[in-house]
Amino acid sequence: MTFRPLTHRAFEWFASTLSVPPVIAGIVCSLGFGGIALWITVVIGTVANVTAGIVPSIAVRAPVTLYMMVGYLPMAAYYLFVWTRNHQATIVRCFALQSSPIAFPRLTANWIGALGIVVMYFSFLHESEDPFLLLAPWRWPVGFAFPLVGLVIMGWFNFRFTYLLIWTSLAISRTAQQIDYFNLLDTSLVKPYAQQGVRASLLAVVSLSISANLWLDPGSPAAGTATSVVMLSVAAAIALFLPTWGIHQRLRTLKRDELKQVRVAIESRRNPASRSIDDAQHLRADLALERRLDEVSEWPFDAGSYGRVALYIMLGLGSWVGAALVERLLESLSP
Repeated sequence: MTFRPLTHRAFEWFASTLSVPPVIAGIVCSLGFGGIALWITVVIGTVANVTAGIVPSIAVRAPVTLYMMVGYLPMAAYYLFVWTRNHQATIVRCFALQSSPIAFPRLTANWIGALGIVVMYFSFLHESEDPFLLLAPWRWPVGFAFPLVGLVIMGWFNFRFTYLLIWTSLAISRTAQQIDYFNLLDTSLVKPYAQQGVRASLLAVVSLSISANLWLDPGSPAAGTATSVVMLSVAAAIALFLPTWGIHQRLRTLKRDELKQVRVAIESRRNPASRSIDDAQHLRADLALERRLDEVSEWPFDAGSYGRVALYIMLGLGSWVGAALVERLLESLSP
């Protein structure tokens, strides 16, 4: 039996209970966690302290963002793994490859998740005014424990998701090594690679967009916007091109080899003195084929793929602008 993480099974149960598509269930889950976190910050008085100017707005933004990530990341990992298995199955079928279904890397993912817990815990330790308080959990006030617990859980899920994003991308990329030959003029065959890259970039951009409130200062809109554009673009580019690198290599090699064969045939028929009527017809066909092969892209993307990724980046930037507006609203409420 194929191993399926508990979070994947729980997410499927949640989606089926709500009788909604999984993507809607994921949005509800993320917003629900964020809403609960916001309610808790109201109950424990953090929001009142922010509006009174006693503490900075990060005291509210941080826990809300952390728990939204806790709700989002398991859903993102679920989609990433399901999409990867579906795309691999399509690739195996289209190219008649001998390959077994991708298995979830449970042990390594758990070690990576444990590393995330340690890193997040000690990062909180570094920022804490009383580091020794972390060693005495029985002394933790609610306002201290609440963001710490969210940070540690987020570290587990975030490190696992990042590892899974890289691992699935490389797994899809490696399938191209088994492809011997295919019709370069049939671009539908390489579509699953492009879909994997575009969808992975969406998940990466959304993750960064949510977490931007943790590492950007909405009080500096120009610097924040520039940083957001760079970070979102880099994340989207890595997620887009990593799973397609293998097929890019195969496309480039096959295109070079086929162009070489066609050009050899063209040269052999260029001499008009020894060219027959059949040779002239073959020459025209070869010249037309050369033009078509020259136009074949060495990447599996079309204009729509790049357009969707650009839209994802713009949407991610919009979430950062929204955070800046919320920051200004909180400042206006402060005395």
